[in-house]
Amino acid sequence: MEPADTKAQLDQARQAFRVRVAELGAQAVWDSFRGRIAAVLSGGGARGAYQIGVLLAFQDARLPTHIITATSVGSINAASFAAHSDTQVGNAESLLQAWSDLTPPQVGIEWTRYAWMLVGLIAATAGFGNLIHHLLLHGGFRVDLRNPALTFLALGLAGLAVMLLYDRLPYLGYVLRNLFHRTSWKADRRKTLVSLVANLIVWGFVLLIAHSLDLPHLLADFIRYDPQGAVLLALAIVLVVLLRLLFRARLSFSLHKLLRLPLRPGLFANYERGRLVRQRMSAERLDASPIRVLFTVTDLQKGTARFYSNTPPDILARDPGADPHFVAQEVFNTGEIIRAIIASSALPIAYEPITLDGRLLSDGGMVANQPIRPAIRLGADVLFLVMNDPPEGIHAEVRTFIDVGLRALDILMLQNLLTDLKILNNINDVCKRAAAELGVRPEEVEIDLGTRRYRYVKAFTVRPLKSLGGTVLDFGGETTGPAILQGYRDATAQIENFLAYARQARYGQPRRVLRFAPEPSAQPARQP
Repeated sequence: MEPADTKAQLDQARQAFRVRVAELGAQAVWDSFRGRIAAVLSGGGARGAYQIGVLLAFQDARLPTHIITATSVGSINAASFAAHSDTQVGNAESLLQAWSDLTPPQVGIEWTRYAWMLVGLIAATAGFGNLIHHLLLHGGFRVDLRNPALTFLALGLAGLAVMLLYDRLPYLGYVLRNLFHRTSWKADRRKTLVSLVANLIVWGFVLLIAHSLDLPHLLADFIRYDPQGAVLLALAIVLVVLLRLLFRARLSFSLHKLLRLPLRPGLFANYERGRLVRQRMSAERLDASPIRVLFTVTDLQKGTARFYSNTPPDILARDPGADPHFVAQEVFNTGEIIRAIIASSALPIAYEPITLDGRLLSDGGMVANQPIRPAIRLGADVLFLVMNDPPEGIHAEVRTFIDVGLRALDILMLQNLLTDLKILNNINDVCKRAAAELGVRPEEVEIDLGTRRYRYVKAFTVRPLKSLGGTVLDFGGETTGPAILQGYRDATAQIENFLAYARQARYGQPRRVLRFAPEPSAQPARQP
């Protein structure tokens, strides 16, 4: 679908939805609704474009958003949504424009960084290689190639074969050993062919260089004119082989330290992404927003979640339904709120961690990709759970170690989400049963277990039915426009569902408190 077509469809959908909510009298319902509404925005990298459509639907419906808890790319979206509005109805127009114009370099995805590393490796190799050649010439040892052009071409092909197929080279030997021992094992034809070609290229170069240098005659002359040196050379070769056999583990450890010298804790730096965020929003306006925004980060040193807010904790603790203990213990306010947002969206493997308040912080999705618990602890009565992935999961192509790492993170985040949803559903079921026995609505019931009180929290899930396409790093790709449009359509359906629910909900009424005494030996469960 062309970008212009997607934009036209989005404009049509927005116009139709505005008319629809006006016909349904949504504004009067929002004005009379006494519950606190929260949006919970998950991570997902480039798939966060889906959330833009959702937030646009909130804006067009004039739906007040009292709380937003977010992680990863959701933190950037949440911050912009709140910072561009002076009311509890957020503004997503700036987000729409930003995502429509987004390119990978704007968020720091710049693969030329690794091309420069390769250039540096080539330069270092050429420099030291020519230095050795110069020293040999200075010592009276001269090497002449019979056909320099052919030799250097063969060297280039052999280098490419080793670089791209180093893990395929040993397979041919494995096949030959099994054929020699006449085992019943059957070789993979494709892998065998690839290994055969790679070995022919590499060993072909070895034979070519031996021929080009006239190596047999060169060695014969060396032995004839310097027999003592030849013996020393042979002993040195034997010594190298023995040292490799005896100190292979130590050698591997030393090579590990050497090879990781040019590597960083992430594929990309945070500078470009941080500059983009600062250009697109004002930290002062975010701090002044009446929307309570909570950004989830992972403390890499402790392995726990930290929550940064645009609102001071002492003010948050006084909000209706807020848990003062949670706010005091787990919520932080910093003068560097933009750095907290960058830390929350520092997707592991892809981006480097951020140091803030003396802690090394990374993507909050590792501990709470769908931060449901903090939304409830801040007093949310209604949750809009915005997920970027379909119910059946993501069917992404896995080809490199980067794909494996990002997919592993997806799986980890999904398990955290399922755990939180299970706890929320269990508590809601208890409230429903108690309300049915008392003849009241679930939101009029509160369960007191002695250590903590639980209440009914209505959840509306906004998520695509099918995969949005692309990977978490495909920012500015062809899937951005369709993802925004899909998010808008899915959100409008759930907003209408909420509108029907809000007409009959009874928030703001005194709750019936049911007290239960826990078993003395019972271990406290994780609390939502």
